[in-house]
This record gives sequence, C-alpha cells and structure tokens, in this order.
Amino acid sequence: MFAPEKPSLVGQELHHDNCLGCGALNNYSFHIPSNFDITTGEVRFSYQLRREHEGAPGHAHGGALALLLDEAQGVLCHHLGYFVMTDGISLKYHKATPLYRDLSIHAWLSSARSKRLYTKATIELDGELLVESKAKWYIIPERLLERRFGRSAMWERMRARFDANRMRAKEIRRRLRQKASS
Repeated sequence: MFAPEKPSLVGQELHHDNCLGCGALNNYSFHIPSNFDITTGEVRFSYQLRREHEGAPGHAHGGALALLLDEAQGVLCHHLGYFVMTDGISLKYHKATPLYRDLSIHAWLSSARSKRLYTKATIELDGELLVESKAKWYIIPERLLERRFGRSAMWERMRARFDANRMRAKEIRRRLRQKASS
C-alpha cells in the first residue's frame, strides 16, 4: 500500500519525462512549468520563448504558441483530477508574439460535462492579449487507463495522485461558490 499522494502543483508531477511540453529528459521539450494556483483552481505561469521557437524573425512560431496553450490547458485538467486527451482546440492570434519576453499564460476551466471538459487559455504580454484558445478534452475512463497501464505500481501512484487532485478541485469549487454567494 502506498502513502497518500499529495495533489500536484506543477505539470512535471503528472507527465512522463519524455513529454514534449514539460518532460525533464526530452532534449526538445519546452520544459513548461504550468503551475497550479490552488486559490483560483487555474494554471498560471510565465514563459519565455527563445530562438528555437521562432517563426517570423524575432517572433514566435504559431505552432509553438499552440503547444504552450495545449499544454497549459491539458495540465489544468490533470491538476483538476482528470486524465484527458485533446478532442479539439482552436486558437485566435491577436498579435505577433515576440521572443525573449516574459509571457503570462493563464488557463481555466470554462465548463464540464459527463465525458468532456472545456477550457480556455490566454497568452499576454504586459497585460496585452496576444493569443487566446478554447479546448475540448475527452475524459479517458479509468477502465481504459487500467487496460493500458495494468495494475502496476506506476498506475496505482498515478491514480492516487489524480484522486488527490479531484478531492482538491472539489474543495476549490466549494470555496469559490461560498465566496461568490457572500
């Protein structure tokens, strides 16, 4: 039996080391921090795109921005206790995004259904909106995950972490509802 898992606070606590978005051992990874804000139940972090993310000279490639927003929103779902895969994502590019600047990334849950989660996210620079996205996520049923991972120690730890995240998410929603009704 394992000790109870603590809820996650960064994406690296949830993803494998080879993840393109946040993987610690992937030489091509963006190493995205995706910090979870336990007060708001959202993902917020700063990120600086570099030369290897360039599209137009001095500016980020749209695909790099899409990866950043997909990772932020997907990890948000994980922080809320759901193992998901992207069902669909749409992006609106408002302005060219410069390299080597501290960008603010913000992702939040917009709604939830029985088998789907819906999220939104933005990339801003000094309060100015550069990119926004909406994503739809398919919640992967636990039985499919068990079939994929078996009853391994890794699966049991992952399941315990997601259970802890789900319990924390319920508490955050309860607290936010209380605050809104005050």
